[in-house]
Amino acid sequence: MMQKVLKILSWMMIAAWFVVINGFVSGEAEKVLCNSIEVILADTLSSFITRENVYSALEASEMQLEGYPLSGIDTRRLEKQLEENPYIRNAEISKDISGRLEVLVEQRMPLVRIMPGGKEGFYLDREGALLPLSGRYTPHILLATGSIPYPGKGNKAEGQDHGRTGGPLEELYRFCSYLSEHPFWKGQIVQIYVDPNGEYELIPRVGAHQILLGSLEEWEKKLRNLELLYRQGLSRYGWNGYETINLKYTNQVICTKR
Repeated sequence: MMQKVLKILSWMMIAAWFVVINGFVSGEAEKVLCNSIEVILADTLSSFITRENVYSALEASEMQLEGYPLSGIDTRRLEKQLEENPYIRNAEISKDISGRLEVLVEQRMPLVRIMPGGKEGFYLDREGALLPLSGRYTPHILLATGSIPYPGKGNKAEGQDHGRTGGPLEELYRFCSYLSEHPFWKGQIVQIYVDPNGEYELIPRVGAHQILLGSLEEWEKKLRNLELLYRQGLSRYGWNGYETINLKYTNQVICTKR
């Protein structure tokens, strides 16, 4: 019996010790001042923003940071302010007992550059979000031109998130996503042109021919037929022997020689 009582008392003393230590650590943490801010860009494939841009945004937040207690820094508020930048997909801010404030920033990845006729261009990113053109960075990605509807403010390409556009742009977004993920087409198609009738023409990287896709109805099947022609026909007889390749009719490919 006595042994059981001693065991219970031991556990009670250990628990009390943890309470005291945690209270001490918590009290000390309240006094820790922010002595450094480290900005980390999570990827280097996109260069819309720099570390200097992030530092400037933090300074513009009007929140007291370096030299002030870490406990008083509202990290969630800072994250939301950073995420107001259209080029920032996600921001995560953490702080440690050494006084360091770490700012991890994930940039948006552009999918296609869209240049509507007579309108200022924009990007769609890999999630369908609208991005403005940048004065400091121009990515080498798929280009779409022609009669493409210009999005209204706050519209979306897919889903319900802020900054996207719906309607015809959603269809274009899905088509470009397919091209960018396909092992063959992501390196072969460099430009898309949409004519006033809403029909698509594709411009290849290799070859001087024009690809008439027509509407986007059953476009996966049309591209499968074209890939078969590329692999079995054009690779054998040459890439420059045809002027146009017509895919408008789903079940056939019509080639016009030069």
